[in-house]
Amino acid sequence: MMNNEQLNTIKKNIDNEGFHCIENYVTEGELSVLRQFVNQKLKENNNEYFFLTSENPEKTLLNNDEFFHKMENLLKKITDEFNFKLRDNEKLYKVLRVVTGKKSKKVSMDFHFDAHLLTLLIPIYIPTRLDSNNGNLIIIKNLRKLTKFLFINIFQKLLFQSTFFKKFFINTNIIKKEILNLKPGNAYIFNGFRTLHANMNIDPKDIRATILIHYYDIFKDSFLVKTNRNIRIKKELKNIK
Repeated sequence: MMNNEQLNTIKKNIDNEGFHCIENYVTEGELSVLRQFVNQKLKENNNEYFFLTSENPEKTLLNNDEFFHKMENLLKKITDEFNFKLRDNEKLYKVLRVVTGKKSKKVSMDFHFDAHLLTLLIPIYIPTRLDSNNGNLIIIKNLRKLTKFLFINIFQKLLFQSTFFKKFFINTNIIKKEILNLKPGNAYIFNGFRTLHANMNIDPKDIRATILIHYYDIFKDSFLVKTNRNIRIKKELKNIK
């Protein structure tokens, strides 16, 4: 259980470094459950890339609130540390993202912001090749400020997630980037709303599997944001065999 000093350290690291890593946060038993789930879904999907969320029609481990209880408590405490008022019925938005096979390159280096204040990333499978980028996480920390105005959010996404920005800023040394070498068992927490991020490429023969746990939807009541998220989910469901 985190004390106030530890929570304050997490907040400071997110503010100053862009992220905080909790080593050995996931137990061997929890990691085993996650890997069994990934293995099952990979087999069902012919060992190809897929993306599942806790809002998918199918009930899976992602809907098991008991399994993610400690993650939810941690994110609530960090949110409170950021002085955000906790809201009733705030739900975790969980994403299982498995990168492998022929789509690996297409779905990598896809820089984006999240719609939620906090993102907790749990690596499940991470490649360890010497001749590969191994799907490690690239972050450009706290690139934008928090905003409650949806039109500003849309404009910023169009700008910072554009091919132009990637080509002339991200692919050069104009903007400082951090590379996080992900390790299964650890948990990585960052401000997904403010921090531009993407995973690096992997060898198509390898598997990069992560659980992303998002908390505190900034535009929780926005019909436009909900509609866009549902479109994304439906699009990703087409990747599942």
